[in-house]
Amino acid sequence: KKKATKKKATKKKATKKKATKKKATKKKATKKKATKKKATKKKAGGKSGPASSGEQTITLHRRHDGVRGAITLDEDVVATIAGLCARRIEGIHSLGKPRLISVGDSYTRGVDVEVGQEQAAIDLEVVMEYGADIVSVADRLRQSIAEEIGRMASREVVEVNIHVTDIQIPEEDDEEPDEAPRVV
Repeated sequence: KKKATKKKATKKKATKKKATKKKATKKKATKKKATKKKATKKKAGGKSGPASSGEQTITLHRRHDGVRGAITLDEDVVATIAGLCARRIEGIHSLGKPRLISVGDSYTRGVDVEVGQEQAAIDLEVVMEYGADIVSVADRLRQSIAEEIGRMASREVVEVNIHVTDIQIPEEDDEEPDEAPRVV
């Protein structure tokens, strides 16, 4: 009887050890999956670290005087660059949809951007000036934005979508043209 009881006790201990090993293995597997998800999220341009919504973190791969670091680039920076480029192009009156009441203007009004680790895509709403060649102005705008964002933010611009929301018609003078008086 004593031998049978010892064998049962030994079997119970072995079963408990196996169960403990299985739990430990499951925990390790879960940790590995979580680590893999985080790495995938970082590669996909997801949020990581102190970056808040609208920010992308870029890690420098080169050293300058032996110092390494990271640059955090907010999407509003890229939107501002695009907005400033658009305002410099002749033929563009303003950005965004026209408003009856002017409540101030921002450089990012009418500009929507998506910024990844290496690329950027921009959507613009523009008001063109009457008489401007819309296709030519849009081509100049795309070129200018791609060059500036490439130079300043080190991003390849993969698309610039331009939505013309209105055409600004020049205001006519309400006054009568100056004519010589009929009677002196």
